[in-house]
Amino acid sequence: MNNEPNNEQPQRVNIRSDRGLSPLWLLPLLAIIVAGWLLYKAVNEGGERIQIHFNDAVGLVAGRTTIRYQGLEVGIVRDVTLSKDLKSIYVSADIYPEAVKTLRTHTRFWLVKPKASITGISGLDALVSGNYIALQPGLGEEATKFTALENQPANMPTNDGLTLQLKAPNLGSLSIGSQIFYKKIPVGEIYNYTLSANKKEVLIDALIKPHYANLVTNKSRFWNVSGVNANIGFNGVDVQFESLSALIAGAIAFDSPDAGKPIDEGHLFNLYSDINTAGRGIAITITLPDDNNVSNSGAPIMYRGLQIGKISDLKLDEKTNKIIAHAAIEPSMSDLLNNGSRLLLEEAQVSLTGVKNIGNLVRGNYLRLIPGEGKTTRHFTAITQNTLEEQQPGVAVFSLYANKSFGLKTGTKLRYRGIDVGHITSVKLDGDRVRLDALIQPQYTHLIRSHSRFFIDGGIEANISNNGVDVSIPAADQLISSAISFTSSGKQGIKKSYSLFKNRHLAKLADEKLKGFTSITLVADNLPAISEGSPVLYRNLQVGEITSFALKTSGVEIKLNIQKKYRHLINSNTVFWNRSGVEVEAGLNGVKIKADPLSTLLKGGIAFDSIKGVANRSGRDYKLYSSLSEAQHFGVMITLTADDARSISKSTAIKYQGVVIGKVDNIEPNFERNNVTVKARLFPQYADIIARKDSYFWVVKPKISLSGSENLDSLLSSYIAVQPGKGLTSHNFKLGSAELFDAGKTFVLESEDRGSVSEGTPLLYRNIQVGQVIKVALGALADRVLITVQIEQKYRHLIRTNSVFWNASGLNVDVGLTGAKVKAGTFDSLLRGGISFATPATHPLAPQAKHGKHFLLNKEVNPKWLTWRTAIPIK
Repeated sequence: MNNEPNNEQPQRVNIRSDRGLSPLWLLPLLAIIVAGWLLYKAVNEGGERIQIHFNDAVGLVAGRTTIRYQGLEVGIVRDVTLSKDLKSIYVSADIYPEAVKTLRTHTRFWLVKPKASITGISGLDALVSGNYIALQPGLGEEATKFTALENQPANMPTNDGLTLQLKAPNLGSLSIGSQIFYKKIPVGEIYNYTLSANKKEVLIDALIKPHYANLVTNKSRFWNVSGVNANIGFNGVDVQFESLSALIAGAIAFDSPDAGKPIDEGHLFNLYSDINTAGRGIAITITLPDDNNVSNSGAPIMYRGLQIGKISDLKLDEKTNKIIAHAAIEPSMSDLLNNGSRLLLEEAQVSLTGVKNIGNLVRGNYLRLIPGEGKTTRHFTAITQNTLEEQQPGVAVFSLYANKSFGLKTGTKLRYRGIDVGHITSVKLDGDRVRLDALIQPQYTHLIRSHSRFFIDGGIEANISNNGVDVSIPAADQLISSAISFTSSGKQGIKKSYSLFKNRHLAKLADEKLKGFTSITLVADNLPAISEGSPVLYRNLQVGEITSFALKTSGVEIKLNIQKKYRHLINSNTVFWNRSGVEVEAGLNGVKIKADPLSTLLKGGIAFDSIKGVANRSGRDYKLYSSLSEAQHFGVMITLTADDARSISKSTAIKYQGVVIGKVDNIEPNFERNNVTVKARLFPQYADIIARKDSYFWVVKPKISLSGSENLDSLLSSYIAVQPGKGLTSHNFKLGSAELFDAGKTFVLESEDRGSVSEGTPLLYRNIQVGQVIKVALGALADRVLITVQIEQKYRHLIRTNSVFWNASGLNVDVGLTGAKVKAGTFDSLLRGGISFATPATHPLAPQAKHGKHFLLNKEVNPKWLTWRTAIPIK
């Protein structure tokens, strides 16, 4: 420790007093400033607290329901309270500062919520955001207490657009929200209505949507289309209404005829009670022809069956001596009022063929608008139906010349096959002849050709020929008024003039002289169903006609003319046949009916074509066959001799393996030989093969037994079958009744009598058919019956030289003292009969019987024969 004294002197402290503001005081000061700023901002942003009085609180929610102006949120509901009298609601709401200036005495509030009615739908935005209070600024002093409106204010539309006023004697069925239509398109609506100052009329405020505002001009006409409009007249009852909403809620329609000027806001229009009193038609003038029979008050102007205007009055133009009609047309039809459109005078027409516009006889004629294209016009000239046809593009105009008028007048119809295709436009003298100017409608001009023949078609025509008197009576209207008909022949193109013939016959003669014909003569056994003028056809094309026919010793001679341009179709192979009537072919495959065209069914006809191998001549003339089938199948004639013809008839088919190769033409009895002669034809393509000496013909009949059925195709009709031979050509044959087996042997059985044996009786071995009887005849001395049997090839080894035969047909009854003994064959043999045989067992086995060997046919079977079980090898 240092004990030395401290010699240092203590230092003097200088204490001063600080009189400035401490920096620590800045923090409270800053806090005060920030708090004041926040208070000031809160006061400014809090806006203005207001109070709105409502009748009820439906749709109002504190803290959620907003206040909007022009779709922008400008406030919000803070509280909803009940008034002291418990009859209304007070809503406390804050209005944002930027909208405080809208709070005036006449500011209006109302609740917006979704609303749907037949006139439309509003407040759809409230479906998403909920109900809200709408604000409409007003004038006056500042205010904070308001009374809400029950509905949107009527004197101010919520949408931009053109506002206008309509003046009407009464409101009718119109109401706020009723729509305004332009050409049935909604373009605006009514938003308010009030009484006029004198209380005698109703002023209706309307709003037109902005994009339709240009449709309204100072020429516009407005009329009421509410409810139903009914009109009763000669045409019946016409009931019209604009739309369902117009029927229930009322509506207004307008149009703007012609060019008009734009209007100012609030322009006043008259509202008419209906379209007829609107005075909104487009005025036009019409020059009418004489004798128009148009009413001078209200004659309609029609377009597509709808009335688009009417005539108001008729006046006489003294300068031109023309009748001028004044009319009004619906403005919506202004596009049709051009110099290309025409007005047609619709007149009443009464004739035997029908009635048109019969109502015109009572109420007068009317006009029909035919639209066209061109420049706008307000003057028209009405035309008649004849004038309209003359003005059609593509019509054909030419002249007809005759020695006299034949009583024909302007308007006489031109007809083609009974159909009106034109008319006569004028009848006048041209030198020493009468000229008739004709018009053909555009769609029929192709019918007029270079060689067309025109003739008067009217009155009763009579034609005397070999068939007698042919009287033709036309339709009743042609008996009263004649028409002109024509033919269509020659090259395409219309000449400037044609000759008019007095009747069809003269026109036909002139046509025949021009065409030229080649004459052909046909010979037939009988006259078919034809007449003079019947067509001659080549593959269904008419190339000529029948000119005459006469009875000759060789038959009927028929003359026909073939047009020269078709003469090359006639050659050495040409075959003619009758084309009149209906051909019917019936068979197992069905019925085939072939009908000729109606013209040949009525008038008859002859057809021809080239067919090789057919005899087409009868001397120098051509032969006429009764049908095409006969011509194609005529072939070679053969003769068949049969014992009877009970199973065949005329047209019975001759078949080979199911194919028809010929037909029976005729059946005649031969009384001298006690048989039947059958004349038949073999078709040309088969004649050379079938007409041979060894050919065998037989009648095929159905065979039905317990063991089976055969030849069922002959159930409906028997036919003749043939087995072709290989001999020389022959035309005479024996018609058998049993089929000839292939390459079998033939034997002869001798019997005292025929019994139940006949051709076709089966030859049985152990009750199996191995052959059949092919012939039954008396012996040369008539002391026995010779039965020729044939055995099939595969069974020929069964018949030996010692074989025995017996009749296995029917029943054998033996009656004695001990009783009756009945012996019978099989049930099948009871029905069909049969011959059985057996061969005894010998060692060695007897040799095979030779072809043509004779055997005895026993009446009964020896029981011992039935016990033979001889084994017989094929070789």
